[in-house]
Amino acid sequence: MLDATPTASPPWDATIVRRFLLPLFFVTLSFPVALQQTSLGLVLLLLIVQCWQRRTAPTTPLDRALLLLFGAFLLSTLLSPDIGNSLLSYRKLWLVGAFFASFMLVTDRREAERLIQFFVVFAVLIASYGIVQHFTGLDLAKQLVGKPASLDPFWFGRQEGFRTKGFHPSGITYAHNLLFPLSIITAWVFAPAVSWHQRLLLVGGWAVMILALLFSLTRGVWVAYVGILFLLGVIRGGKTLVGVAGGIVLLGGLLFSAGSGVQERAWKTFDLKENLGRSQIWLANWDMLKDRPLFGWGYGNYREFREPYYQRYPMADHTGHAHNSFLQIAVDSGLIGLAAFLAFFVVLLRTGWQAYCLLPPTAEPLRSFALGAWLSIVGFLIGGMTQHNFGDAEVVIVMWTVAGLLAKMSVWAVEGKGA
Repeated sequence: MLDATPTASPPWDATIVRRFLLPLFFVTLSFPVALQQTSLGLVLLLLIVQCWQRRTAPTTPLDRALLLLFGAFLLSTLLSPDIGNSLLSYRKLWLVGAFFASFMLVTDRREAERLIQFFVVFAVLIASYGIVQHFTGLDLAKQLVGKPASLDPFWFGRQEGFRTKGFHPSGITYAHNLLFPLSIITAWVFAPAVSWHQRLLLVGGWAVMILALLFSLTRGVWVAYVGILFLLGVIRGGKTLVGVAGGIVLLGGLLFSAGSGVQERAWKTFDLKENLGRSQIWLANWDMLKDRPLFGWGYGNYREFREPYYQRYPMADHTGHAHNSFLQIAVDSGLIGLAAFLAFFVVLLRTGWQAYCLLPPTAEPLRSFALGAWLSIVGFLIGGMTQHNFGDAEVVIVMWTVAGLLAKMSVWAVEGKGA
């Protein structure tokens, strides 16, 4: 970690800059990717300046797991049929900087709590906009720059509203982004030290997020969130388990009162004919993996070599990626890369679980935030079974930020600084 003692007096007040940039970064996590990346670039510049002043390099508890993951990616590149194209694709990996920024720049428990609260509050506000968007077709992201609205109307032969996408390019991206603050507010609702009026506000924010999630029509995230609720009930037990059961009942009630289009979308999850296009995508990618099983086609080379495989499956309705993060990683980097990918998340989840277990019950709401962040990573992985969310910048920036916070909370918990 960075030495807390500065080696020289900086020519400008870095503390003031940090206190401005970090909240800005956390607020923009739910906004369009251009704002996300701009604010991330600013905090990374601050981190670089800070490291240069202190003559230290950032170190974290996940460094070995990260090195293993990127080493596996690099190995797949060096053994790929197009090394140059693969190396050019590594420019996208700068988004991992969100992990180091949140780990290195967040200095104490109180600051972490404030930043997470900023994140959740603005996610609720955008979810409120998402509900308005569903009923009115308002698309501020397009209309503010003079472009026509670009929203998908509910299909199923009826005009019931529009598919909520917030400020993101699609409802799918928005739902996977929303899952992180939704997981955190869910754990926060059941925190033991929350007063009744604060809990009421949290339940209201939760309900707004749930409606926005339903109107996104993203079934993979619906399933992921049910898994999160189940895990939360098992982990906390007692009154939380009863509350989670009530939450699932309420969720079902919202599902069946949100409109026949939402209901039909849910039922079509079990319609094999309706999901033929997705299964065809997976078969094409399975064929790609079978041809290069150990080291894959090389990170970033997917689009260059996919076409012959998709020609075998003309019913595939999307060819941009595998619609499954685990399958996509395997195709890109082989089974070696997939093993490194899984190993990284095992280490991350173990680190986050350590933070939750070692933080004392008096460390609220930080302890509940740690659990919510841990659950959001689990949800991210479940969601990755039906969507390549690891390749979505709007989602990955949030994932790396949450991972950095979990790693920092673990350090505080081990050192006894989270109480």
